[in-house]
Amino acid sequence: MTLLALIALSIGVSLARLLKKKLPRLEHPWLLLLTPTPEILGAFLNLPTALTQSLTYLLVGVAAWANRHLPGIYLVLTGALLNALAVFLHGGMPVDPDALNRAGLERYRDYLAQKGDGFHYLAPAFPLGDWIPLPGRVLSPGDLAIALGLLLTPLLQPKRENLR
Repeated sequence: MTLLALIALSIGVSLARLLKKKLPRLEHPWLLLLTPTPEILGAFLNLPTALTQSLTYLLVGVAAWANRHLPGIYLVLTGALLNALAVFLHGGMPVDPDALNRAGLERYRDYLAQKGDGFHYLAPAFPLGDWIPLPGRVLSPGDLAIALGLLLTPLLQPKRENLR
């Protein structure tokens, strides 16, 4: 999800610059920079995925709330809340087995069937879990809302008045 979020934000900022839009003024930009930190630390320190993912979504939610004055950020906040709801209701993020196959990730099927990373597990995932297949990824509606919000936020800014 973190990679998708960074790609969406990069595309949004690039398009906003091409369209001569003002770039958004972020409150506490360091919060956004911290969002991938739990996952990175988790990989190096072998921390439980449930902990690192929960901290990541918490940071996304706090950063989105701090920047709620920006158009598009409510999609990011909604996505974080949808993912948090999925985790709360299911005790982790369910991953649909059929979506996993359609995404070309069938090699992870046995791993997830045994709750391999302690956070994602193989189960019917509709409507809140990871059930939307993309090549090499399975996403949740919350993931898509976060990415779409990050893409749109820079694009929904007004045009710059001084075009020099």
